[in-house]
Amino acid sequence: MQWAKGLFREATTESLVDQSFQSLPAKKLSELAIKKWAIDSCVNKIANALAKADIQTFVAGEETRGEDWYLFNIEPNPNQNATEFWKKAVYKLVYENEVLIFSMGNAMYVADSFSQHKFAFRENVYSNIVLKDYAVSALFPESKVMHLTLNIEKTKTVIDGFYRLYGDLISEGVSNYKKLNSRKFLYKTKGQLAQTKEAQEEMRNLLSNRIRVFLSEKDAVLPLQEGHLLEELEQNKAKIAESRDIKKMIDDVFEMTTTSFHLPWGVAKGDTVGLNEQMNAFLMFGLNPIAEMISDEGNRKLYGKALVLQRTYMKMDTSRIKVIDLKDSASALELLFRTGTNTIDDNLAMVGKERTGLPENNQRFISKNYAVQGSEEMLAQGGDRDAE
Repeated sequence: MQWAKGLFREATTESLVDQSFQSLPAKKLSELAIKKWAIDSCVNKIANALAKADIQTFVAGEETRGEDWYLFNIEPNPNQNATEFWKKAVYKLVYENEVLIFSMGNAMYVADSFSQHKFAFRENVYSNIVLKDYAVSALFPESKVMHLTLNIEKTKTVIDGFYRLYGDLISEGVSNYKKLNSRKFLYKTKGQLAQTKEAQEEMRNLLSNRIRVFLSEKDAVLPLQEGHLLEELEQNKAKIAESRDIKKMIDDVFEMTTTSFHLPWGVAKGDTVGLNEQMNAFLMFGLNPIAEMISDEGNRKLYGKALVLQRTYMKMDTSRIKVIDLKDSASALELLFRTGTNTIDDNLAMVGKERTGLPENNQRFISKNYAVQGSEEMLAQGGDRDAE
């Protein structure tokens, strides 16, 4: 629960939010930090996962490694490597619901901000592009940029609407937690208190300073005159609230956020039970649609119709995002090889090893146990006949 403690103090919540939150009151800042923490956690997991994807490039149907492959997978621009580049691109796409990738020379960049001028029957135009602190003066038509939009409606806007309802419950829960766990005392004295200025000042000092310090210290002594008594209310001792109630409400916000971003709840909280099925769902509903969108946009903008029809294109491959256990995948690899689906180099690539590039390792083999139905020649060479 160490992370939860930081949500109730202004000093630690400031590290969770960006500069746009700095002018907000401390109480509101703490409330928004919960929501932003949940959103950032989901978006970062999606961005980190897709940054592990490999972008394959094909020329005439054959996978190759040339200038385009290097640009997509190693160095998109002089100031970023491919991992940093795609993490930024995916983060902005998921968090802000859109991202603009533009080219300058032989390098690609992710715009920090931009303006879009939409048209119905001609290309959209992009202007006021800002990268870090540099404003790009050039105008870019739609065909010269990669503009990606994730959802019809911004996911963060939907989460904001939900949080307006649920945020009050969390705030009330925090308030009740502090109220029920606070200690309340009665200060008793015999007779009436003197109404002189000196007596009132002494009483104010006792209640505001000496008793406050006494309660805040681990070991402390509070000297009281005879006839004065400090007594804790008994009803407060029975009313002790637990932070679990607050954590449950925060978990509700986090679970709702993961659902909005198609991130399985178990993957988000690190639950290993049923992890394989959860990762498959994450790939299917959360990652593959984004990867396919990037591939489609790159092919139509960077390659064009003529090259794509000649099977010269790019593809963001998400098959390597999921960690493969060689022991568990050995049977599948053997089946893919003997059915002619994969070559030796294909199998090496599937387990994260480098392709050899040797001609004999790019041949396809089919077991004699597989043949066209009714083919007597193939059946005659099958394993059972050979055994006879």
